[in-house]
Amino acid sequence: MANIKEARKKVEKKIYETFNILDPTGQNTEFYKHKFAKMSDTEFYTFFKQDFPLKFQTKIFEIDPKAGDIIKALDHLKVPVTEKVSLPFLYRNKDGVPVKSQEVLVVYLPLKRMKQMVQKKTGYSTEISKRDFRTGLLIDTDKNGNSTDREFESLVVFGMDNTLRELSTYRADSMSAKNKFYNQINTIGMVSQKDVEVENSDSIARNLISAYLLGCHINSNLVNIDCMLPRTIKRKNAGQKGLTRG
Repeated sequence: MANIKEARKKVEKKIYETFNILDPTGQNTEFYKHKFAKMSDTEFYTFFKQDFPLKFQTKIFEIDPKAGDIIKALDHLKVPVTEKVSLPFLYRNKDGVPVKSQEVLVVYLPLKRMKQMVQKKTGYSTEISKRDFRTGLLIDTDKNGNSTDREFESLVVFGMDNTLRELSTYRADSMSAKNKFYNQINTIGMVSQKDVEVENSDSIARNLISAYLLGCHINSNLVNIDCMLPRTIKRKNAGQKGLTRG
């Protein structure tokens, strides 16, 4: 019985010393002193049988341990900051010994499992024919061909303007330009963006949003020019061409 009490004192001392390094205010230490004082030796032993029994409470701008404090606490516990990790799923030598990584930080992290991982549920699309005719977006089995907003943000950051233009027009919902683009590829085997002009109104998505805005009595310059609809602009241009020919 005396040995149990002595062991408990050593455990509590180690906990309080470690928490004092991480939390100079002593609030975490006082919390667990108050908690352990109510426990019998049996309850104390049972408490530490659960996974991660100790929780460090933080408080912004007050209890906010820095990297140096964490390293000091690990040194106090005689726990290495970095360790080599065996990677048997990558490589084993002829004796079956797995390769080891460089020294890395090994910690427990709360990880929310993703619906799709690289190793599982990776999908590919080989066609771009299945589309939502209102928005021009790929759907069903072809939806993997859509470009995401994060991908477009990356293109902007890297200054890949031509790639951005191609993926948002010829390879997106600019159907008229797309047909001309692919037709030239089929005809001569190559095409450049300079060869095919994209009209401002050649976008299913922009026309849809413009229609919604017009329904709310809001004019925009998505496809309209000087408060004129694309069809009005085409008629006006056709009339001007007719007058020029006359």
